[in-house]
Amino acid sequence: MFPGFSFANPLGFWALLGIPAILLIHFLQRQSRVVTVSTLFLLQQLRRESVSGRRFEHLRSSVPLWLQLLMVLLLTWILTQPQWERPEAVHRVVVVLDGSASMSAFRPSLQESLNRELGRLGKLFRREEYVVLDSRRFGEPVFNGTEIPALLEALEQWRPFGAGHDFTPALRVARSLAGEEGSVILVTDHIQEMLPYNAALIAVGEKTANVGFAGVRFVDESTLTSAGEQATATAPAAPEKQVWLALIRNHADIPQTRQWFLSTGQSRTQPAEITLAPGEMRTLRGTFPEGADHAALHLTPDTFSLDDVLPLVLPRPKKLTVAVTAPEDLSPLLREVSATLDHTGIPEPGQNADLSLVSYDPLDPREPAATAIVYLHQGVSAPGAFLRGAVAAENHPLVEGLNWQGFIGRDSPEIPRIESDTVLLWQGSRALVFLRTSEGRHQLLFNFDFTRSNAERQPGFVVLAHRFAESLRRDKIAPETLNFETLQPVPLACLTTAGAPPLRMETVSAIPGEATTTQREEIPLLQVPLLRAPDAPGYFTLRQGEATLLTAAAHFADSRESDLGGAASLSTVNPAAAKTRAQTSVEDSRWQLWLLVTLAALLLAWWFVERPRPNPGDVQPVTT
Repeated sequence: MFPGFSFANPLGFWALLGIPAILLIHFLQRQSRVVTVSTLFLLQQLRRESVSGRRFEHLRSSVPLWLQLLMVLLLTWILTQPQWERPEAVHRVVVVLDGSASMSAFRPSLQESLNRELGRLGKLFRREEYVVLDSRRFGEPVFNGTEIPALLEALEQWRPFGAGHDFTPALRVARSLAGEEGSVILVTDHIQEMLPYNAALIAVGEKTANVGFAGVRFVDESTLTSAGEQATATAPAAPEKQVWLALIRNHADIPQTRQWFLSTGQSRTQPAEITLAPGEMRTLRGTFPEGADHAALHLTPDTFSLDDVLPLVLPRPKKLTVAVTAPEDLSPLLREVSATLDHTGIPEPGQNADLSLVSYDPLDPREPAATAIVYLHQGVSAPGAFLRGAVAAENHPLVEGLNWQGFIGRDSPEIPRIESDTVLLWQGSRALVFLRTSEGRHQLLFNFDFTRSNAERQPGFVVLAHRFAESLRRDKIAPETLNFETLQPVPLACLTTAGAPPLRMETVSAIPGEATTTQREEIPLLQVPLLRAPDAPGYFTLRQGEATLLTAAAHFADSRESDLGGAASLSTVNPAAAKTRAQTSVEDSRWQLWLLVTLAALLLAWWFVERPRPNPGDVQPVTT
């Protein structure tokens, strides 16, 4: 097959079997007839013919033979449907690469399969153009050109680190680029049953055993009561010392043995061995190295390297300063609530508190602090009747999933509400809890007397206060140190006023088997709500101006991508290419003429075989 030329129906070549059949027939000769004549000089000189019946003889060239062979060739030509590619046609191949993290385990297979399949596809066409898209970031192509070697070289810089996702949007863009006559190919590591937009599939995966980290959290060592961790402390730690708990999982269906260690800069601990049963998860435990600001857990490297390292920083959330202002009978209750809030402190003299816990007396109303949790307290007044009606919560994140059943409260004068207040909790027609965020205020108001209710024993009210405090912590502009999963949303409080400097992000990668790289980028303030952690394990820092707002580590913890047990290989490129080839080619427009020539040859061969021969009895003697 030559570039630009092909046969739409290769099965038509079976018609060539007619050639040996015709030759076989012409090898078999018919026994000659015996004609009695009186003289011999009237007979023409004839070649010797077989006199012993049908048997093989040498092939006799004749007009019917060549006409019959011509008919077979013409019929084969018509049945195979020859096609010529249009001279102006350019076949566009759009390759969509699965950008999920599991593809990073099959990069060698990816390049080998693409080189093979695109090479086979290129033999069908005179000119081809290749466009390679990432299924996560299909707005900017990975490659756009006409040479396969350049395409494979561009794949060296491609990094598939994303989570599992739907391929439909990327395939839709690919089909719009390829057009109706182009080819769309999805390259992934799992077999896809049905692909939209007439896309072909190249699956490059293979069932692979993998062990990796699946998450981490930090706790105070005094709170550890569970057993079963791999490592344990030999002596009680200081109250402020934090312990990391790292989850490790075997994704394979056979037992696996690995070694792990903790590194800090240039130093590392002695490797420890761990053996996991099929599908087993286990917790590793240890204290964060004293004096270190970052560390990393390492596993024995395997095919999938993203979960073989777990970067860590010692978490230091923003600290809230909390002040309590309340009468003596309410003050102990508010101090108990303040003590349950994490990472809080007392404001310095002359400094405004980030959060105030205050009381409000409806008989002696005073304006509370701008940012406060306000508790209604009616003092020594006589208690009112019990509140009636069912307790109902509004659809709001602060009260989502909380249980209010069993609340008992008494009637009392209410805190005056304004039109912009957002009611969170109702009992009958009374607003039990509402939120005030207008006129520079951010207040959570409990509109019932806490000391004359059972709210102290209702977990929902304590959790509500915690959620409100955490919302203030998120909005506070202050440095913090946290651990994230890769691609996890990063809530960040920063200056957004006109003239505020943009954010600067510095990322240091920590991918096993690859050189450490540092990247710096500037993030517009409009994109701060869309901010996410890097897609590869490592460390990152966010700064605004001279202030460092966030110091963080990102680790890979997507168990679905770490499980390579369902990876497989398959290619459906050839059937799609044959259909596309027919759309970009021109068929033989003279097939009707060849059909007429075939019929004419059939009639002519029949005439030569059945034409009348001279009868010996009709021969007249010649007189001189």
